[in-house]
Amino acid sequence: MAKTKELSKDIRDKIVAHLQAACEELYQDKREAKVAAMGNLIKVLGKDLENCPHFFLDFESKRFMGNLLKVLACSELEHGPIVFLDFEHAQPTEAETAVWNQVSAVLEEAHCILAELQSYNGAGQEIREAIQNPGDLQLQEKAWNAVCPLVAKLKRFYEFSLRLENALRSLLEALTSPPYAPMQHLEREQALAKQFAEILHFTLSFDELKMTNPAIQNDFSYYRRTISRNRLNNQQLEAENEVNNEMANRMSLFYAEATPMLKTLSNATTKFVSENKTLPIEDTTDCLSTMACVCRVMLETPEYRCRFTNTDTMLFCMRVMVGVIILYDHVHPVGAFAKTSKIDMKGCIKVLKEQPSNSVEGLLNALRYTTRHLNDDSTSKQIRALLQ
Repeated sequence: MAKTKELSKDIRDKIVAHLQAACEELYQDKREAKVAAMGNLIKVLGKDLENCPHFFLDFESKRFMGNLLKVLACSELEHGPIVFLDFEHAQPTEAETAVWNQVSAVLEEAHCILAELQSYNGAGQEIREAIQNPGDLQLQEKAWNAVCPLVAKLKRFYEFSLRLENALRSLLEALTSPPYAPMQHLEREQALAKQFAEILHFTLSFDELKMTNPAIQNDFSYYRRTISRNRLNNQQLEAENEVNNEMANRMSLFYAEATPMLKTLSNATTKFVSENKTLPIEDTTDCLSTMACVCRVMLETPEYRCRFTNTDTMLFCMRVMVGVIILYDHVHPVGAFAKTSKIDMKGCIKVLKEQPSNSVEGLLNALRYTTRHLNDDSTSKQIRALLQ
């Protein structure tokens, strides 16, 4: 038996070779995706390993893998994968180009959607005047003329959610396809991982703006009431040609959600899992949990944070982390808060709470109110207390 700190370079090289062979077998069998980051293993073995005194050299023994796991358990791997996702500068490789181009067109429109939503002021004044003066036809017409272009804008938002759903599906197919493990996908396809992150960033940004703008619901409700009233009077308004009754019903369900875009992504992810019977659900949930872990490590590690060249990247990274946590919680059978979850929820929440409250309160509220399993019995009291 040899103690770790006595390892020579030759023996250490032999360890690395054995680990590489063992991990290649694990790749093929898909039994343990966490071992996918070979760079981490080699980095651990490249140190003095003084924190792993129980490791002993017996390559012939069946207990070898047990010893390997002891090394992993006492290494810095328990703090998360050592990989940096370049959210600022990642460019598509040739293999990524087809999906990247498809999603890029959707993301370009996303910027316009957010800008329109930010400037959405509503027709509250006109609607109030029309309601208070039901016999004044001029005020009724003024309110109607104010609401119609706004409803057309809301229709565009809803139709964009359908395009976003298709884009998410394309990214999920690319980032969960065999034979690669989630960490390998993130390392190999950084441009697609960045687009996935941008979709989540847009989603949380859209929903935050929607939640703080009651004019959206008020405008659409007034529009539907006016349409219904005119139908009773056998009148059809020109605006009905653009937003017919079927479209109005779908839009009503969409905007009734507190976080409509997040609900769209959640449903799309669940549908992706259910329709791909040959793809284990773990392939999708592991993709989400791995991205959450990578974001957390990037946020809490100074050497990674200092690589951000844009001050907004911190908030971007936090939004992405929260977004994938919520998706994971909706898709995984037991959710993100259970002890068996592959997401370090305590670590993620602590990272958020270390930031200025005005920049993260919306994200903490998203975890409080839009997740599915927070109030389950399996959620620890510590995690619930962190989110109070």
